Order: sequence, then structure tokens, then C-alpha cells
Amino acid sequence: MKPIQLVYRSKTGFTKKYAEWIGEELKCEIISIEMWQPDEITTDGQLVFGGGLYAGRIQGLKELRRKVPDLMGRRIVVFATGGAPFTSEGAAQIKKDNFTDQETERIPFFYFQSGLNYEKMGLPDKAAMKLYSKMLQLKSRRTTMEEGANQAILTSYDHSSRASISPLIDCIKLMQRE
Repeated sequence: MKPIQLVYRSKTGFTKKYAEWIGEELKCEIISIEMWQPDEITTDGQLVFGGGLYAGRIQGLKELRRKVPDLMGRRIVVFATGGAPFTSEGAAQIKKDNFTDQETERIPFFYFQSGLNYEKMGLPDKAAMKLYSKMLQLKSRRTTMEEGANQAILTSYDHSSRASISPLIDCIKLMQRE
């Protein structure tokens, strides 16, 4: 079996929780991107990267690209966590917004619903959430989705599910056989 290394960026703990679950299933090392040294990647190894989703961007992906310029030459799987429920359309949009066309075709991507943790958010993130909520409240005609979003961001919540990692685990195991 080829070595697997799981690298993640987590602000409020949700991505770290998913990384730990995935690491347990795959029996692999997990490390935060801040502590990670890219020279630790072996040429034939598998890289799994996870980051939280903030304003549609996968956190840490830019840093990953900086640390591993030949990303397309690696065996890589990427996942993101966010507060919104999973939809295939939403996952496709996240992938489109974060990857080049070539990466979109080559890199398997998974999205896992997590939650919001105001207690672990920094002041700028809390302020942004309050501003977004206020903007939604002031809007005279909110869509059902906007109303749902406004209700969802009022308090902390956790919708993380260990069961949701199964497709990612299956994908990595399949890649290991190739």
C-alpha cells in the first residue's frame, strides 16, 4: 500500500474533526498545513487535503499550491467542510470556484457539511457573519434559501457526520489499488 498523508487547515475545528476521522479510517498521518513540510511527500504517495470553506474559498488551498507547485503531478484528493447542507450542485460550484479546468478533471473533490462555531471564530469572522445576517434581515424579499441561511447562521451548530466520509475513503482505497 502506498503511503498516505493527510494535510488540513482548520479554523474552528470542523475540518480537523473530519481529518481525524479520515486519518483513523485510512490509518495515516494527519498534520496541519502550518506544520507540514512538503518534502515529506514521497513521489508515489497519496496526498489528501482538507480545508474549511469561507466565502466560497477552500482555506489553505492557496498555501498548498505554494508548497507543492507540481500539484497536478501528485496523487491527490481534496475535501472541504462548510455549514451548508451538501448538494451536488453546490459541490460542483465549489470545485469550479477553487480549481482550474485541468484540476477539476484530475482531482477528486468531496464536500462535508459541518457547522458554525462562534465560540472559536475570530472577531473578523464573527463580524462578517453578523453583517451577512443583517443584510439578509434588511432584504425585503428573501428567497426560501436566504431565509434558511439567515436562520442557520444565528447560532452555533454542528451537523458533522462521520458516515459522510465513506465516499472519500472508497475513492482513496480505489486509487491505492491503481
